[in-house]
Amino acid sequence: MESIVFKKAAPADVAEVKRITRKAFEAYAKEIRHTNVQALRESDEEILSDIENKHVYICTVDGETAGAVRFEVLKDGIAYLSRLAVDPGIQSIGIGGLLLEKVRQECAALGVRAITLHTASRMRSTVAFYLKNG
Repeated sequence: MESIVFKKAAPADVAEVKRITRKAFEAYAKEIRHTNVQALRESDEEILSDIENKHVYICTVDGETAGAVRFEVLKDGIAYLSRLAVDPGIQSIGIGGLLLEKVRQECAALGVRAITLHTASRMRSTVAFYLKNG
């Protein structure tokens, strides 16, 4: 691993955001034994809308998309984190933690005072990840 790069997603990145999100959330859906996962039904138009109206970041490792994350700033200085997605083949090398740190940095610059999210309680590895990463 030579380089890890974060960039704000642009409209041209819809396909990559969709690809990495689906890859990550297919594994998530399988683990929680639930087929009705919204992230797997997103259209290109919905992803484009998020890119245009929320904060969407992509992480590349050696030029290959390895992860993505989205957040939006709600009222009262609260941000809502969604669609944290990391390629399942490299999930133990710290990309998820780096994406969360990127969100923290961006939120701090925007004056956000807290970040909230939802995850499946049955997904113990995900719950443990969020607890470990604050």
